[in-house]
Amino acid sequence: MNASKFAAAAVGAVFVYAGVAKLLSGREWPRSAARLGVPKLVSVPVMFAEIVIGLGMVLGGSWQTEFIVAGGVMLVVFTALLAGHLRRDERPPCMCFGGSSQRPIGWRDIVRNVSLLALVIVAVLP
Repeated sequence: MNASKFAAAAVGAVFVYAGVAKLLSGREWPRSAARLGVPKLVSVPVMFAEIVIGLGMVLGGSWQTEFIVAGGVMLVVFTALLAGHLRRDERPPCMCFGGSSQRPIGWRDIVRNVSLLALVIVAVLP
């Protein structure tokens, strides 16, 4: 497996895990997202989008690049949302990975997302 396929599979697996974990958390994910300022109209589709985009990254096919780019865009939005809270010294809990991650947000979340974004870049390079 070459580096770009590995990177796509790794990021895709993280997306699928995060989406499924949010889905399994039931009503807790939309509540957690609301504390982050994300409306329910957006928070509910996010978990399904993570699963679909993640599967598209892992499974490949003719649309794989588009799924990888969509995942990168989501990571940029997630990172900007978290960074905005941290700049305002707000640390609400984020169920970024469902019920297993209810700790307050921190800079490690930014580092994780930037690391995933680096993998997205590797995944789209020829």
